[in-house]
Amino acid sequence: MNEQEQRLKRKVQIIVAACLSLFFVLVTVVVFQFAIRINQNNQEGALKRQNAALQAQTQQAQADTQYFQSDQFKQDYALRYLNKGKQGSVIFY
Repeated sequence: MNEQEQRLKRKVQIIVAACLSLFFVLVTVVVFQFAIRINQNNQEGALKRQNAALQAQTQQAQADTQYFQSDQFKQDYALRYLNKGKQGSVIFY
């Protein structure tokens, strides 16, 4: 081999090494991006479940508030805890 072929061979080796290095870096970045995306999906699912639980708590609290403000609550409270009243009697106003 002459000197010109040696230089060409060296250039090809450098180009191949650079391409392989670039490929390795890109594959590494893609793997990390997939790992980050999977983690974010898991967090999203957990936050959705927590949000659903909080919405259920809010609805239950609203239902309890409506019950506590109703005449039925006054009647139930008087019958259970004050041992007063009968069905149809005026308990307190």
